[in-house]
Amino acid sequence: MKRALPLLLTYIAVVAVACFLAFVVSQTTASAQVPAQKSKPATETVKYSLPGTYKTESALATWRDASRQRELPVKLYFPDTNAAKKGAEEVAKFPVILFSHGLGGNREAGIRWAEHWASHGFVVVSMQHAGSDEALWKGAAPRDFPEKMKAGATLSNLGLRVGDVHFVIDEIIRRIDARETGFVNADPKRIGMSGHSFGAQTTLAVTGQKAPTLGGQSGFDSRIVAAIAFSPNARNKSNLTRQFGDIKLPFFSVTGSDDGSILGDGTKAEDRRLPFENMPAGQKYLVVFDGGDHAIFGGSEFRQRRPGTTRDTGIQAGVMAGTLAFWSAYLRQDDAAREWLSRIEQGGFKATLGAKDIFELK
Repeated sequence: MKRALPLLLTYIAVVAVACFLAFVVSQTTASAQVPAQKSKPATETVKYSLPGTYKTESALATWRDASRQRELPVKLYFPDTNAAKKGAEEVAKFPVILFSHGLGGNREAGIRWAEHWASHGFVVVSMQHAGSDEALWKGAAPRDFPEKMKAGATLSNLGLRVGDVHFVIDEIIRRIDARETGFVNADPKRIGMSGHSFGAQTTLAVTGQKAPTLGGQSGFDSRIVAAIAFSPNARNKSNLTRQFGDIKLPFFSVTGSDDGSILGDGTKAEDRRLPFENMPAGQKYLVVFDGGDHAIFGGSEFRQRRPGTTRDTGIQAGVMAGTLAFWSAYLRQDDAAREWLSRIEQGGFKATLGAKDIFELK
C-alpha cells in the first residue's frame, strides 16, 4: 500500500468534498468454486424488493486488530435461524456482505440495505472506519464541517480503510470457525464487498482498482467474490482502463442522474459511470436512477436534513430489488436471480425501472 499511496494523492484529495453528503445520511475468483444453488424457474422469481422470510437480528461490537493497534466498531445483521431449524435438518449456509460507510459516517450507514439483505439470508457486517468516521465533525460548528470533513480524506485513512477490510474478513473467518453467534451458518467462501461514496472508493480499492500510473494493486483481496459500489467515482481521469481494467469479479455500480457535484467539487453525474465503463466486460452491471441524488444511496434515514419523497421510496425499492438479485446471483449462484437481473427485453429487473432510469450490463 505504501508504494501506491503517493500516486493516489490527487485521486483521494478531491474525494473529501464528494463524500461530504455521506456523513449527512450517516447520522442516523472464488465464486466459480461455489456449488450452484437449486433455484426457481425465472417465471417464479421472488419479489426482490419485498422483505425476506427471515427475522433480522442485529448486534453492536468492537473488534480489535492487535497487529495495527486499531479498534473497529461494527454492526452485525444476521438471519434468525430458529424458525428455519424447525422441521429442517440443517440451515442453509449464509453468504457474508461487508458494508463501508462514506466520509464522516458510522456503522449505522447502509441500514436499509443491510436489513433487507439479512432478511433474505445474508450476514452483513457494517464497518466504522476510525479517522474517516463521524468523529471528524461531532462537536464542530456547522461552518466548520467542510474543513473537518476534508481533514479525513487522507492517504493514510484510505490505507487504514483497506486494512480494515482485510482485517474484517480475517475476523469473520475466525468467528465462523469459532461458531460465534451470528456466524454459525455463515459461509467464508462467499463474501461480498459494498460501500457508499468514500466506501465505494474503498470497495473499488479492494476489488482491483490500480493507481493510474502504477502496476499492481496492493489493496486487492482475492477472498471477495462480488461487489456493489453505491455512488462510485473516477475523480482522476488518467488511464481509466488501466485503473479499472483488473476488476474482473462481478460488480454492480449504483448511482443516479442527480448524483453529481457536492458543494461545488466539480463532479458530474456521468463521472460515476466511469468505473463501470472502464471495467472489462463480463458480469458488470450499472443502474442510474432518474432523480437519484448522493444522499439516497447511503441507505440511511434522512431525518430532518432532507425530507424524503415518493421518488426516494421508489428508488430505494429499486435498489433493494437489484442488489438482492445481484447478491443472490453471484454469492449463491442462483440462476433464476441472474436471469431476472440480466433480462433486458421483457420482464426482469429492467422492467421494474422507470422510463428515464438507465440499466446497462456487459
